Amino acid sequence: MKVLIAGGTGFIGRTLIPFILKKGNEVNVLTRRTMTERENIHYYQWNVDQGFIDSRAFDGVDALINMTGANIGEKQWTVGRKNDILNSRVKPLDFLLKAMIESGNRINVLISSSVVGYYGAVTTNQIFTEEDKNGTDFPAYVCRLWEDAALKFRDVADRVVILRKGLVIGPDGEIYQKLKPIAKLGLNVALGNGQQYFPLVCINDLMNVYNHILTHNEIDGVFNIVSNEHLTMNEFSDKMLQSFGRRRLFPNIPAWVLKILFHERAQMLLQGSKVSNGKIISTDFDFWY
Repeated sequence: MKVLIAGGTGFIGRTLIPFILKKGNEVNVLTRRTMTERENIHYYQWNVDQGFIDSRAFDGVDALINMTGANIGEKQWTVGRKNDILNSRVKPLDFLLKAMIESGNRINVLISSSVVGYYGAVTTNQIFTEEDKNGTDFPAYVCRLWEDAALKFRDVADRVVILRKGLVIGPDGEIYQKLKPIAKLGLNVALGNGQQYFPLVCINDLMNVYNHILTHNEIDGVFNIVSNEHLTMNEFSDKMLQSFGRRRLFPNIPAWVLKILFHERAQMLLQGSKVSNGKIISTDFDFWY
């Protein structure tokens, strides 16, 4: 199988490329930089803002995996930053679809990204499924337009699969790397009252999800990708501290501190929902972690 990856420079992409190769596949990667080709990895340049793409990237491709998008939590949400966050997710998909139509290429599957923020930043005992309605805050609005852009690929793809992912945890991931030094000192990493749910997925499980979708042609539609447990932030903090032989001795970081530091973004940190993974499990997928 030949897989084209867009947005493969982040934590997930850097893990996914060697994983796909180990499964015996060939990989094309879209990049804005000039890259040296390696065995079974072919790099093709593109620039969405300039409207340029090397159309050879689509030749013989069976699957397109899209992971483009600016970091939603990295900077304050000014009007300009919100536009950047939205455009970095929607414009690449629109551009890729236009390029595929013009090149006359068709693929078996598009696997596109989304997040469980689709349901909105709320803490409730409701367990959200893929059938539940879209939330009303900014991240939920972005997810809806992001997913709408992916669904347009039904014109050029036999299947469109959208992954509403929880927070992706792994040794090299941004979240773990930021929390690790704090937890190693024995400091509490829980935020606010700690009762918000913390839907997450291990990077190894996520890799297996991608492979599962690539190798099962019957899988189509939207899927929540989260682990089996409904952990609260307090429980996550305790587990992380325990992994370093520590226990929670200090109070949680107060909500008011986070609101001062992060403004509107604080809502993502202080609220969190239970999310069901039953739909992907029903396709005979098992979470290891």
